[in-house]
Amino acid sequence: MAAEKSCTGDCLRCSLQQQVYCAAQRSYAIMENQRSFAERLEGIEKALGRIAEPGNIIPLDSGAQKKGGADNRPEND
Repeated sequence: MAAEKSCTGDCLRCSLQQQVYCAAQRSYAIMENQRSFAERLEGIEKALGRIAEPGNIIPLDSGAQKKGGADNRPEND
């Protein structure tokens, strides 16, 4: 039965074979993260594209702030 080792982050203490293995595993994980980020970015771009279509932007001049509101101020018409 082989003793299990845990990674200390000090690669210089490991054998060359172990360093190569770890580098390959980290590279694979980075590639998967990059794919995930690309998918999320595409989703954000699509959502922003829908918002930017004519008629989908909420007009800032809607008059929503012309009433007294929660502060119980008099109306400013």
